[in-house]
Amino acid sequence: MNRPRRVGARSALALAVTPIVAASALLAASAPSATAAPQPITIWIDVARAATVSELLTDGYKGHPVNVVTKELSAIKTELATVPVEQAPDIIWAENTWTGELATAALVVPLTLNTARRALFAPNVLSGFQFGSSVYGIPVQYETWALVTNASLAPKPAPTFARLSVKALALKAAGRADVALAVGQGAKGNAYFTYPLFAGLGGYVFGKDAEGSLNAADLGINNAVFRKNASLIDDWNSTGLINSSIDVVAAEAAFKAGRAPYWITGPWSASTLQALKFKYFISPVPRVDAAVAMAPLLGIKGFMTTSAAQTHGVAAVASALVIKKLSDADFQTKMAAISLRAPANKKSTYSTSIGGRLAQAFGTAGVDGVPMPNISQAASVWGPLSTAWATSTSGPDATPAKKAFAAAQNEIKKAIG
Repeated sequence: MNRPRRVGARSALALAVTPIVAASALLAASAPSATAAPQPITIWIDVARAATVSELLTDGYKGHPVNVVTKELSAIKTELATVPVEQAPDIIWAENTWTGELATAALVVPLTLNTARRALFAPNVLSGFQFGSSVYGIPVQYETWALVTNASLAPKPAPTFARLSVKALALKAAGRADVALAVGQGAKGNAYFTYPLFAGLGGYVFGKDAEGSLNAADLGINNAVFRKNASLIDDWNSTGLINSSIDVVAAEAAFKAGRAPYWITGPWSASTLQALKFKYFISPVPRVDAAVAMAPLLGIKGFMTTSAAQTHGVAAVASALVIKKLSDADFQTKMAAISLRAPANKKSTYSTSIGGRLAQAFGTAGVDGVPMPNISQAASVWGPLSTAWATSTSGPDATPAKKAFAAAQNEIKKAIG
C-alpha cells in the first residue's frame, strides 16, 4: 500500500478570514486568489528511506509542501510509465541503470549542474546517471565488491593477483582451506561477481562515445587486451583457484567457516562480516595485469526529476531540490547509514562504527569502478558473459576461455543487432 506523508504543508495565510458581505463581493469572488496554496512536490521512495527524506523536508522546500510516497523500488520504475500524469511523482528514488530507458521515454528530465556541484562527486559515480551529454540524476550512494581476506590465513595483503593465487593454492594444498578464492558463480555463472577478474584481464562491456555516454557498438567482451590475457582463466581453472561449482551461498559459507582465505563480496554481506569470530580486512582485488586497472562495477542509487514535474508546474523547484538539497553531505551521510553503502558526496562523513568502516572500505575499493551500464542493450550482456565464465571455469571439461568469451561476444552482438 502506498503511504503518502505530507510534510511542510504550510498555508501562506496564517489566519482564516471571515468574508464580508458587501456590494463588491461578487467582483472580489471573481478575482484570482492571492493566497492559493503552492503546488506540492511528490517524491516516490522506498520505505526504508522515507522517514529520512521526510525529516529533511519537514518544512517543505521553497514554500512547497512535499509528499513522500513509499513504494517498492522496482515498482517506482514500472509505475512511472503507466501512472496518470496527475498522480505521477515529481521526483523518484532510482537505480542508475534505469537512466537510458527513462530518458529515452522522456519520463525524466536532464539536470543542470554547475562546476561546484559536479565537484561533490567522483566523475565515475556521477557518470552513472549520464545519458548522451546530459546528467539525469544526483547520486546518493553506491556499492561495489572488494576482496575480503581472512587475516589468520593471509595476514598481509597480496601485492598482485599472481601472489594471491600462489598463497591461496598453497593454503588449499596444505589442507588449511577448502576453497582457494571464494567467488560465487554456480552452474549458470555470475558475471557480477566475476567482473573484477574480467576487468582485470582487460575486459569491459561497452566503451564510450565522444560525449562520454556508453556506446553499444563498442563491445569489449572479447577485445584485444582481454584475448591476450584470457589464457590466465584456463590456468585458474586447471589449478582449481576458481571453480564455477562454487555458488554465492557456498562461497560465503566457506569464508564464514574459516576455510577460504579470500572472498569477493560487497557491503550486502555486512551482517555476515560483523558476526565473524576471526579478524579480516577489506581491500581492492590486486591487479591481474599491471597495466590494467581493476574496475569494479558500481551499483548507484540517487534521485531523478520526472517530466511530470513540468506538467505540475514544479519542474524548476523540483530539480533545485534534487540538485541542492538531496546532494547535501549530511543528508547523504544519513542515507548511507541506512543500508551501509558508501555516500556519493565526497564531503560526506560517516560513523566510525563498524558499519561505517565497512561502507567506507568497500567504497574505497571502488575508486576505479565503472557504473553498471545504464542503456537498454546491457540486458543482452549478462547471460552470455555469465555463461562464458561458468563454462571456462568448470573443471577438467571446461571450454577454453578464448573460445567461451568469443562465443559470448558473438551472441551479444547478435542480440543487440
